[in-house]
Amino acid sequence: MDKIEKGFIINSFHGAASIYADATKKLGLWQSEKYAFEKYLNREDAILDIGCGTGRTTFALYKKGFQNLTGIDLTPAMLNEADKIAHEYNLDIPFILGDATDLPFNDSSFDKAIFAFNGLMQIPQRKNRTLALKEINRILKPEGLFIFTTHDRDKNENYLNFWEQEEMIWCVGKQDERLYEFGDIFTSGKTPQEDTYLHIPTKLEVLECLEEARFTVIEDFYRSELFQENDDVIAFSSDCRFWIVQK
Repeated sequence: MDKIEKGFIINSFHGAASIYADATKKLGLWQSEKYAFEKYLNREDAILDIGCGTGRTTFALYKKGFQNLTGIDLTPAMLNEADKIAHEYNLDIPFILGDATDLPFNDSSFDKAIFAFNGLMQIPQRKNRTLALKEINRILKPEGLFIFTTHDRDKNENYLNFWEQEEMIWCVGKQDERLYEFGDIFTSGKTPQEDTYLHIPTKLEVLECLEEARFTVIEDFYRSELFQENDDVIAFSSDCRFWIVQK
């Protein structure tokens, strides 16, 4: 059985592109995102929206006056939808096909970067997620900021029994052979035909990766502890930890 690779991730999102496009038009920014972006982004900043998908965060930021934006995503179908929405809104935003582990930009190209909706944790293997963090560090200007989200394996009490069972499965080597590390799971995708790969880290794991990539944590918070998101946001996304880190 083949391990999860980049092609699996692309295929997972290909069929759901239209669903994400609808969410882009309907949801806009979460309350938690509004807080983080308004606090840490300046309107004159050059901002890279990594894993931009169909442009939910990109378009919402543009409309709030953050107009020096570039979106990048791994999935062509998602970018096609983003381009359609940009044309519909008559907005001139570059959307680029690319991989977070090998960003097609020069060193120190951006003031800020974001990676919304736990996208960093949909990169298979810790070494590759750390590589993506190093790439993001590289393309940021000195003291540049990076805002992203992850799940937190130790935070959600509703899943403690699940992770205890998972640990026993991994200890005896009976996990899904396509996965790499404890914390890797398949979740239901946005379409019935597709499952989605996701890594659920601990806070310590994320801190270790950030240290290796030479980032300093400025702030982190668990979404539900500070914000009550609306029903549409909760239905579309699960709880997560926000990270604001500096090069």
